Amino acid sequence: MSTLRVLRKSTGLMLLALATTFTAFGQQIPDNVVSKIDFREIGPTRQGGRYVEFAVVAESPKVIYAATASGGLWKTVNNGQSWKPIFDNENIISIGSVAVDQQDTSTVWVGTGEANNSRSSYWGNGIYKSTDGGKTWKNMGLPESHHIGRIRIDPNNSDIVYVAALGHLYSDNPERGVYKTTDGGKTWNKVLEVKKGKKFIGVVDLAMSPDDPNTLIAAAYDKIRTPWTFNEGGEGSAIYKSTDGGKNWKKLGGGLPGGFLGRIGVDYAPGNANVVYANIENVNVDGIGDKERRNMLEVGIPLKRNQSVKGTEMYRSDDGGETWRKISPDGEDVGGYPSYYYQQVRVDPNDEDHVYVLGIRVWETKDGGKTWGMPFRFGGDNHAMWIDPADSEHIMLGYDHGMGISYDAGATWYHPDEKPLAQFYAVDVDMAYPYNVYGGLQDNGSVRGPSTTRNGGPITMEMWYRTGGGDGMYNVIDRSNNRYLYNESQFGPLSRLDLETGESKGIRYTGDRNMRWNWNAPIVVSQHNSDVIYHAGNKVLKSTFRGENWEEISGDLTDNDEVKAAGTGNIQYGTITTLEESPLNADELWVGTDDGNVHVTTDGGKNWTNLNANIPNNPRYWVTRIEASSHFPGTAYLTYNGMRRDDFTAYAYKTTDYGKTWTSIANNLPNEGVNVIREDFKNPNLLFAGTELGTYASIDAGKTWTKFMTGMPTNPAYDMVIHPRENELVVATHGRGIFIADISPLQNLTTSTLNAPLTVSDVTPAVKWVQGLNANSAYTNFNGESKQVGSHVWFKAGSAGKATINISQGMNTVYKTEVDAEAGLNHFVWNFRKITGERTKEQLESMVNRYKRFGMSDEQIAARMPDMRYFTADAPEGNYTVTVSINGQKESKELIVLKDHWYKD
Repeated sequence: MSTLRVLRKSTGLMLLALATTFTAFGQQIPDNVVSKIDFREIGPTRQGGRYVEFAVVAESPKVIYAATASGGLWKTVNNGQSWKPIFDNENIISIGSVAVDQQDTSTVWVGTGEANNSRSSYWGNGIYKSTDGGKTWKNMGLPESHHIGRIRIDPNNSDIVYVAALGHLYSDNPERGVYKTTDGGKTWNKVLEVKKGKKFIGVVDLAMSPDDPNTLIAAAYDKIRTPWTFNEGGEGSAIYKSTDGGKNWKKLGGGLPGGFLGRIGVDYAPGNANVVYANIENVNVDGIGDKERRNMLEVGIPLKRNQSVKGTEMYRSDDGGETWRKISPDGEDVGGYPSYYYQQVRVDPNDEDHVYVLGIRVWETKDGGKTWGMPFRFGGDNHAMWIDPADSEHIMLGYDHGMGISYDAGATWYHPDEKPLAQFYAVDVDMAYPYNVYGGLQDNGSVRGPSTTRNGGPITMEMWYRTGGGDGMYNVIDRSNNRYLYNESQFGPLSRLDLETGESKGIRYTGDRNMRWNWNAPIVVSQHNSDVIYHAGNKVLKSTFRGENWEEISGDLTDNDEVKAAGTGNIQYGTITTLEESPLNADELWVGTDDGNVHVTTDGGKNWTNLNANIPNNPRYWVTRIEASSHFPGTAYLTYNGMRRDDFTAYAYKTTDYGKTWTSIANNLPNEGVNVIREDFKNPNLLFAGTELGTYASIDAGKTWTKFMTGMPTNPAYDMVIHPRENELVVATHGRGIFIADISPLQNLTTSTLNAPLTVSDVTPAVKWVQGLNANSAYTNFNGESKQVGSHVWFKAGSAGKATINISQGMNTVYKTEVDAEAGLNHFVWNFRKITGERTKEQLESMVNRYKRFGMSDEQIAARMPDMRYFTADAPEGNYTVTVSINGQKESKELIVLKDHWYKD
């Protein structure tokens, strides 16, 4: 029988009113079309994403707010047994800090913009406030703060709030320092401004005295990040103290190191306001003078092999910060590297000598710094910690792989696994039935998971497989056999995984030891000969047989700037960031680099042409994608992302003549850096773009763009791929996992079809799955949404009316029904049932009564009524015709039901 869907879950008819919207340049997709094409979220979970801070209601510790770097804000009211995202619909996603008002626990503050300074740290647009426990939010200002490290609320006056603002990540700006409001966020005043020469210094951490909320300690952080380097520190980093609510500040010394310092984390002992701890990145180097060291840090000149920084050191004050003593062993880091990513200090509320320091691991001292150890083997790349004031053994830890809750000081942990907080860098799909999705994750290796289940049930955590380690990057499958997967971890280590045998072999090119590799170095499996693969560092490499051999088919395609290429901060620069092969010509390859170069070759790499001079208003920013057209030779699409220059303009271009000329197609895209662009393989005018805040679609070749993300939270769309058989757009987000949408109703949207009285979209062939064994899964699990089983029919009606849907095979009608259609796009799902008879009125009444006993509502029963009218049986696999008739108009399309390839006669 048929299933008619309303929105995502219930049965019934999906009716989309369709209105045509014209602009001066082109045609936007009507809002009531894109709002009805749902993205379904498939996961994965367990890896958990990067947590940055917890806020807990003191009087009820079961109420927890967990902030993540790029996955939004999550809330639990039952001590972590279930979680709900509560910051998904704002126009920003990255979070640096969260705080709950303990006087009025319905008031929550969020500081946007991650403060960990990573290469994938996203900016914010100020501070937000909720007065209803996170149901609604209001931006309260500080838009140029960009990265907020800490929020402190006066426990005696809810209107007084302090904010530590780092400012822009990749450029200097004056909106750095400590801000204070005395009217609940209506107005703000900068109460601490730190400058070194003309440079404004940001504040990364802020501690409030447990005895006096007017006494504050702030950590200023002197940093310079560029696309090619991250300096470890500078002379502006220091610790400041105020005893009058920020009116006056004193730079602290008394035993603290001076000179060149990096990031600093500070914390008061909650039980003793005289005790303060500071974790300081000391980047002074013996034997190097101030002038030379300053130049090294500002330019990004690395240390020589015989040189080393002092390291990350712990200091303690027993007089409120007036004097300090070092409490970490000489020559031993307590805090770890890279310090710009960590530096959090947490003091046991019930023991001033018990301190945790968060880094790659967790350091612990129980005797005020006399000895240091490792308290537990849990976590990794740790950024957030909370200790229960009423029970020091009750702790929470947030890290790059998730979060944990412990009630025995870390001996055992509960790890909430049901939150889909996956930070993808890249995505690919195979041609299996159902097809699989592959991708690389920040800090969580590479994974493979199903795009849907065979029975339409949930996609659970247990259905995902690990296919690689490290920081997962590109994962590219050989679609000719679905067997060989090429994937990598950060900076170029390349492997070939045989998915049939499980054998993995490293195939990284080692011919040039000076090769530079991007963090996410592109891999291409040739569409013309799948034995041919490409990999790219600062040169393009080609293998004629699956990575068993390599040859360089280009010179260095970057600027090869020696200073930038030798940059510091765990960065390799002067690298290829995107490499694409034309689907029409195996010799046509396109390359983009992190330093803004664009090249093309039409002879397989013998000759390369630099196209920079041909691109109007060329920003020379990081090239994120070049998409070669599958319709027209010499046509390609190009995107840049200026985030690493603190430029958030959208840059997108198109060429139709092999790069001789380019036209901007950014047009009405908002100010969001563009990560990826894709051309539909059926309709050359249908384009999709993934930006740092979401996804967009165009049906007029980029003249106009429409936000296309119903069912998706605000999130970076880092990569996307269109499945060539299933007509689905697969989007990899850097924060919330994988999302999939059926784009078949967009593939035939043109001016003529928008105005036609009736248009039935091509029906994607559907498999009639054999229902077999189903795997067990954990009770607490994320339910990734599968595609509804059946043949999906989309049709557009010019006006409302009764629509008859007839499915026939030859001259025989298999199924027929009548539905109420509205003007616009309508969605119908046939689940492979054929009518064998019709129920009597008495039989229908009996079924209705039975459903009522089951607790179904009248609305639910009414939605089932079209199915209830008939006796049905399975319709066999084969070719059918679906005919839609409405208002005197009629149109038919072929409908194919495929046999399950696992089924044996």
